[in-house]
Amino acid sequence: MYNNFAISVDELWLKGRNRHLYLKVALGHINAILKSYHNDNFSQKILSQRIFFTSNTPFTEELIEAVLKVPGLAAVSPCRIINRSEGQDLENIYEEVLKEVSFFKSESKTFRATVRKNDKSILMTSPEIAREIGHRILVAYPLSKVNINTPEIVVDVRILDSGVSISSTTKKGIGGLPWGSTGSAVTMLSGGFDSPVASYMMMKRGIRQSFVFFYAYPFVGAEVLDKIKTLSSLLAKYQKQSHLYIVPFGNVQNLIAKNCKEEYRTMFFRRFMVEITNMLCDRINAEAIITGDSVGQVASQTVGNLFLIDKSSRRLIMRPLIGFNKQEVIDLSEVIGTHKVSILPHDDACSLFASKNPIIKPSHDYWNNWNPDIDLTNELNKALDGVEIYSINLKGELYKKDFFSFDS
Repeated sequence: MYNNFAISVDELWLKGRNRHLYLKVALGHINAILKSYHNDNFSQKILSQRIFFTSNTPFTEELIEAVLKVPGLAAVSPCRIINRSEGQDLENIYEEVLKEVSFFKSESKTFRATVRKNDKSILMTSPEIAREIGHRILVAYPLSKVNINTPEIVVDVRILDSGVSISSTTKKGIGGLPWGSTGSAVTMLSGGFDSPVASYMMMKRGIRQSFVFFYAYPFVGAEVLDKIKTLSSLLAKYQKQSHLYIVPFGNVQNLIAKNCKEEYRTMFFRRFMVEITNMLCDRINAEAIITGDSVGQVASQTVGNLFLIDKSSRRLIMRPLIGFNKQEVIDLSEVIGTHKVSILPHDDACSLFASKNPIIKPSHDYWNNWNPDIDLTNELNKALDGVEIYSINLKGELYKKDFFSFDS
């Protein structure tokens, strides 16, 4: 474990004069993680396009893994720090490097040494220092080997005016933009592979999200709720704070099924799920809706059907997976940790009510003029008023609430 780690940001350098605002958001997210996972004081300092965090108590691996989930970070590097007076003596640097890679004593690893230097008081060039570091590692640890192009370990040394950082472990972040820096949305979450991956994709683009799930009780069992809560918990670890809204939708679904043509059932289910999501957005001041739709994946996701769903929405519907193949989605679900949950079987009320021959090319006239003999608006309001709400912290812990919120 290390008493220091450094982060480098991803796209913030593109933001020009607004860069400091995006950086402030990212640091707020990281500081919240530190306060949640770290039981000691810490300090932070910006040095040469990186931000260093330091504490008297070592940072745990659990904390580093949590920081790696922060949108907007390109990399996280646990590191050693040498103060400026000691760092001006190259022998001190060489000694600390050998301590950093002491695992080479018992492990056969390939490595490359990289040095970046802006301390003009040290006369040797960066390549010269890197070669000397490589030589000393080879002498001290005979099992090690140099590999310039594809090393297993990159020994990164940065000699700055204010001190020296030494790292042998740089972990890749998820990149993108900081959480909440580009807007807010409600993600229509299901128990499958697609919607959790879609949510993750938009988190990387800085979209602050809450999740909504349409629970078709009594037509499905309670097992699906456990699955949705677990998926929400996993996704919440990429955010500073999250909320899950479970909407009782079974009665609405049953009424729709009884009052429309069978082949249109799934389409009207989707239409009124989107309408309730818009109503939820109104209450919590969310700007957009996110779904896991992919063109042609199922009958309701043809271009014509998606067009009609879009026309029914008062907000932008974001579909980050629109051109993804299913295997691409499944592969990404493994990366973000939702695959093991999404693959579990669950009841799907849409499938229970669905026609064997769902509409692929819908009639705009029927869609626009469908007028059931029931007060659906009242039913939608009743469904939203009966919502079950959970607040989820950045550790993924759920707490039941009884009021609407989209807290920052």
